[in-house]
Amino acid sequence: MVDFTEEETQALPAVMRALAPEMERIGWDRPLGQLSQNDMHRLIVTTVEAFRAEMAEIASQSEIPF
Repeated sequence: MVDFTEEETQALPAVMRALAPEMERIGWDRPLGQLSQNDMHRLIVTTVEAFRAEMAEIASQSEIPF
């Protein structure tokens, strides 16, 4: 497992908030191995999109280091 940067760690709560509605829809007690291909796709896309959006927001608030 790769260590996250400080910014990546800061982005994780936004990812969790984005995933919560999907998990509510799927059911928190369902094992990942029982999810449909569509459910897995939705989880992955939701995760990546939320992470990218939050990282962009964090970056927009940072000073350019050069």
